[in-house]
Amino acid sequence: MKISDKHVVNINYTLTDNDGQVIDKSEDGSFAYLHGAQNIIPGLEKALEGKEVGDKVTVKIPPAEAYG
Repeated sequence: MKISDKHVVNINYTLTDNDGQVIDKSEDGSFAYLHGAQNIIPGLEKALEGKEVGDKVTVKIPPAEAYG
């Protein structure tokens, strides 16, 4: 099933800074959000749209599509 609005999505992620230092991560699938409900930063939600179970995505999100 593809990620789309009104679907609950669980992801594993690693958040790094510009130098590659790990800031935060979740590797156990416990991070969940409702896609399309603006519960995560817009750049990440856009990057995940249409992805499927097992897809691996590397995303660099500009400040304007994150927290500013």
